[in-house]
Amino acid sequence: MRARGWVRAVLLCLLLWTGCARGEGDARCLLVGCDRFLTMPSTSPASANNVAVMEALLKDFLPGGVFITPAGEGVPSAEALACRMQEAFRGADEQDVCLLYLSTHGVRSRDAEEGTALLLSDGAEEEALSPGVLLEMLNRFPGRRILMVDACFSGGLTETAAKAAEGCRSEDGPEILVSCGAEEDSWFWNAETEEVAGTGYFTAALNNALRASDPEQIDPDGDGWVTLQEATGRLRAMHGASTAACFPQTGEPLFRLPEDRKAGSLLRAVAFGNTEAEGDMLTLPISFRAEEPVRLIYLLVPSRGGRWDFEHAVRLPDREKTGLVRGLLSPGEKTRSIRLNRNSLGEDGRALLQIISLQGTEAAPWAEAGRMIENHPDGKEKTAAE
Repeated sequence: MRARGWVRAVLLCLLLWTGCARGEGDARCLLVGCDRFLTMPSTSPASANNVAVMEALLKDFLPGGVFITPAGEGVPSAEALACRMQEAFRGADEQDVCLLYLSTHGVRSRDAEEGTALLLSDGAEEEALSPGVLLEMLNRFPGRRILMVDACFSGGLTETAAKAAEGCRSEDGPEILVSCGAEEDSWFWNAETEEVAGTGYFTAALNNALRASDPEQIDPDGDGWVTLQEATGRLRAMHGASTAACFPQTGEPLFRLPEDRKAGSLLRAVAFGNTEAEGDMLTLPISFRAEEPVRLIYLLVPSRGGRWDFEHAVRLPDREKTGLVRGLLSPGEKTRSIRLNRNSLGEDGRALLQIISLQGTEAAPWAEAGRMIENHPDGKEKTAAE
């Protein structure tokens, strides 16, 4: 009896230690989406929809208690953001997670040191927020601090954090996941004829990565947990519209990977092979799994002037046909070889190939995955994941 009780005590201690190591305190999350601006074009409803996507995602994948404060209507200023953070993170302690997600316009800043600013706006008021000020605001809270940003030039946040961490322990600052580099655009879409349709490509990719990747793609060490570094690796393999990045390069597990993930109608296990060249033609191998019938198209977006030219994108229907409907796929494992002419890559010699599914009765498009393809003078092709 005593031996059995001792074993139970050891097991209990191990379980408690594992829970602490995996960060199973409560998670307090503030999700901010700004769509209406005074100095920049409206992104409505993309940022508000990003907030909705992230709310569902965090509820399904963060461990422990998850308390979410959505602010899809935006915030007008740094002061207003600080107030919302105080409300959302109230009661947090050292065992908890304070997570801030921000979807907005990123702009070039006149500040020579930081170079990037994020616009806070509710359509009536607007203020540019520097990376340094945002990180300082988040650093005021206890526990583990997570910052996720879907905005142009958001890589400036990781650069600012890296400079601040010089000579300090990187674990003292927030962990950061951003949608693109410091000099890179972060793209979104909305449907002009459909008021409720649209998201950021990065936020959609993060949702797809966690919900629909096979375990070995998103959790390579097989421990059932996903770090920001593992998420970034998967994003770079399946999200070609921009270059996701994180800081620091090491970190504790954040997302729990349950066996019963809610993937819905998303394509599973999307994987891109290496581009093969033969003369003027390029071939991009793709594989994925459809678990229910789905309509697919491929969008080829050329690059002009260093930006994706979505206005001149070409729609390529999937070759499969169900009944009389081309592009309607039956369930099962699928392999595709997308053949492209080098001239179709645009004047910059690169293009973005996106897999787009048409969801629901309204056939609203959803970006499943994408790959950047680039010509090199030596004839070798480079992809965003290489």
